[in-house]
Amino acid sequence: MFAGIVLVAGLELAAAWLALHPHVDGNYRAYYIDQSTTCLNKPVTGAYELGATVSFMPDDQPGAQHLRVCGWAGPGGDGTHSAGTSSRLRFAVPDGTKSLILQMWVTAVVAPDGRDQQIVLRSSNGVTIGEATIPAGVTKVLEFEVPPTAISRTRKRLDLVLSYPDAAAMSPHVGDMNYRAIKLMSVQLRRPGDPASLGPQDDPLAQRHEQGP
Repeated sequence: MFAGIVLVAGLELAAAWLALHPHVDGNYRAYYIDQSTTCLNKPVTGAYELGATVSFMPDDQPGAQHLRVCGWAGPGGDGTHSAGTSSRLRFAVPDGTKSLILQMWVTAVVAPDGRDQQIVLRSSNGVTIGEATIPAGVTKVLEFEVPPTAISRTRKRLDLVLSYPDAAAMSPHVGDMNYRAIKLMSVQLRRPGDPASLGPQDDPLAQRHEQGP
């Protein structure tokens, strides 16, 4: 009987230790336990063809969903809103890919205090790619050079982290997971020298939707 009591006590101690030290990946811990991020990764494929335009308007939700890892809400009629203090995008890239150009059509939200919105862009392996500041309510076409070191050669993909130091609560009593900073209209990842996107209307699926059945 004593051995049984010891066993039960041991199991309870083990359960308590696991509750305090769960074996989870870094992103899960950061989101649920440490609450140091508002972005919980989803297992998206990043399926993408270099040079293609993907609309983040309501007209190509399947294409955008392949790229949306976390930190996005919508889309609405004016684009896909960032949600929280950071967002992530994923692009599958072929072997041997060197430098790339990332283009984003972005509108800064109009926060209650009218603040500008800053975007700080880096890869998930810590390579800084660039930053930009957009006045409230203004749409800009942003282009960044993506160095080869930002691409994961083992996973054959580019994982991007967009941080928003000036993300704002759009109404009182809103937690940081619902802060807003930008509305993303379209993205394109292309090789240097390839034609630049002209915006969300260049998305083939969006064009088909415009043409009707």
